[in-house]
Amino acid sequence: MVNNMCGRFYIPEKDIDDFAGLVNKIEKELLKKAGEIYPGDYAPIITPNNQSDLIRSTESNYSGHAVHAVKWGFPVNKGRPVINARSETVREKPMFKLPFAKRRCLIPARGFFEWKDAENSKKRIKHYISLIDCSMMYLAGFYWFFKDKDGVLSPYFTILTTQANEDIITIHNRMPVIIHEGNREIWLSNGTDNNEIDKLLRPLDTGLLKIDVIE
Repeated sequence: MVNNMCGRFYIPEKDIDDFAGLVNKIEKELLKKAGEIYPGDYAPIITPNNQSDLIRSTESNYSGHAVHAVKWGFPVNKGRPVINARSETVREKPMFKLPFAKRRCLIPARGFFEWKDAENSKKRIKHYISLIDCSMMYLAGFYWFFKDKDGVLSPYFTILTTQANEDIITIHNRMPVIIHEGNREIWLSNGTDNNEIDKLLRPLDTGLLKIDVIE
């Protein structure tokens, strides 16, 4: 496969309930879907607490950061929403340059999905990819504000991808950028040097992911 898509990720119901308890009352109603999260769905994102322009009345935080319910996929005039950005070119693309610099976020997930064409068949095999200890992973992303057809300004997020590591290269040539829990503050801070950010845009170390085939 040659596309760069991380097309779905997974948040179990318990995690959705936990994150819904952290957002303010206005956003709580948006986090109704658990399980497979599709483009266009609302999902929890983690942002710095000082970025209160998302919802100015935010009441809660997650380990010192704010949690918000935001829709997945930058909207465009024609075509499907832009759900991914390539880490290698993110600073060059007009749609991504400023959001990447100013509005980085983390998307918590238990895993993500990739598909591979089956040999000698038109069937595509679905794979669920998670950390070997099944702990929460934090996907690197960023968000921005776009007006809908009625002129209402709302936030949307997209997920960064990088080259696949050896764990999943036989399934897909791309994977989401996964931020280690200890690097969350570095990723979210607007004051972080570009060189430090670039170090986080690399594939996850080989051997940390497990892959399950979904029948």
